[in-house]
Amino acid sequence: MEMIARSTIRGAKFFRGNIDGKDLDSGKIFVDVELKGETSFGICTQELKCEGSQLIESIKHNTFPFIAELTMIEESNGKTSTKKVIAIKPLQAVKEPKAA
Repeated sequence: MEMIARSTIRGAKFFRGNIDGKDLDSGKIFVDVELKGETSFGICTQELKCEGSQLIESIKHNTFPFIAELTMIEESNGKTSTKKVIAIKPLQAVKEPKAA
């Protein structure tokens, strides 16, 4: 299943290399998520896996945080499902309030 979401990206990281003879290429973004519940308020960040390091490298020139349109796919093995970001389209910078 493919879905599109708009989210604030706070940070990102990637790794491309070899560990113990295994080639790895991964990326992650960290997005704002609202806290829910009677005793929770505000926002926190959630980690989302990306298709690979090239996706992160394509956004690293942006000023963080920024609002982006994310294209994600959800896959399942029948028991558990996972989401993976396959495209990121930056939309606008987020102006953070200045600290007092």
